[in-house]
Amino acid sequence: MHARFLIPLVLCFAGFVALGLPDAVIGVAWPAIRADFGLSIDALGPLFVTATTGAVIASSCSGVILSRMSIGTLLALSCFLTGIALLGYTLVPMWSLVVALGLLTGFGAGAIDAAINTHAAVQYSARVVNVLHAFYAVGAAAGPALMTATLASGHQWQAGYWIIVAVQIAMAALFLSTRRLWPRAGPAHESQKPARLIETLKLGKVQLSLVIFMIYTGCEAGAGAWIFSLLYEARGVATVSAGTAVTLYWVGLFASRLGYAFLPSRVRPTVVIGICIATALVGMIVVALQLHPLVDTAAIALIGFASGPIFPSMIATTPARVGSQHTANAVGLQISVGAIGIAALPGLCGVSAQKLGLESIPVLLIVGWTVLLVAYSLLERLRPSVREMA
Repeated sequence: MHARFLIPLVLCFAGFVALGLPDAVIGVAWPAIRADFGLSIDALGPLFVTATTGAVIASSCSGVILSRMSIGTLLALSCFLTGIALLGYTLVPMWSLVVALGLLTGFGAGAIDAAINTHAAVQYSARVVNVLHAFYAVGAAAGPALMTATLASGHQWQAGYWIIVAVQIAMAALFLSTRRLWPRAGPAHESQKPARLIETLKLGKVQLSLVIFMIYTGCEAGAGAWIFSLLYEARGVATVSAGTAVTLYWVGLFASRLGYAFLPSRVRPTVVIGICIATALVGMIVVALQLHPLVDTAAIALIGFASGPIFPSMIATTPARVGSQHTANAVGLQISVGAIGIAALPGLCGVSAQKLGLESIPVLLIVGWTVLLVAYSLLERLRPSVREMA
């Protein structure tokens, strides 16, 4: 296989590992961070808001940015920016400064997410995109495991972040050194004129897909951010056991995305998405019932496993769903509203936990998964008649 094709593909995998590391680690670190800064349980919300703002700006502007630089250069700058911002988390004396730095971490994550997903939606099949997103779950699983080990060994939460900073800087150097191997972003056919953003937004199937992306990412991030606090603080589960449950959640995402590559070719991505949403809803209902700590852990792992194929399969089927002229706009919009969901629902979970207690979080997530199932059912009615991507 030609190096100019293989190296960008491998680096896409690496980029998603780097993206997942800081996204998931906050859930395990949060109780220790709260104690250090003297914060209330819902103080995590503002950090999600600033990170979302940065991510939305980056993903919305990704087309313009990529017209001026290669994907490799953008990824290098984004990883470097993320590393510096995360280092700032561990050094600043006030929580308000951490919240401000969230703009930079969000911008870095948004740029990585939009650039790689736009590239992947055009260049790769649904199978490859699922495997690609499995590497996000590698980072997302490694982050909580790393922070759990750091805290369990008696070190402060800052030490866990320093390791992640080192990974981000190393990735920045790797992307920078290979920046000339990346293909330029743009339409496959120069004669094809892309649709205007407003034209894409007028499509009913785009509007429904935006609802789905926002709610899905909110449910995924909400569980990842609050499962540890739910088990550790509300249900008295030990640090290692609660951290293990969070890790299994992200491992489940990885396993299902990787396993997607082995599904029979006749299995349609749209069918997989529907089954996964329904399964995750059932798993969250089991968590809310609080039957037994081991049952909770198994249900949390199941939710992660069921969640895995939803996002990448929705990305991969975007060209078939909206057409090539709308693909770039649709992917950028989906990433943007996905970032909003990542901030909105976990932030709402924090407010709910503060007002009603941590046990209200699984109930809130049940509502989210139910709305998601309804929205996806409506989108299926607008499914295009053209043959879907395998």
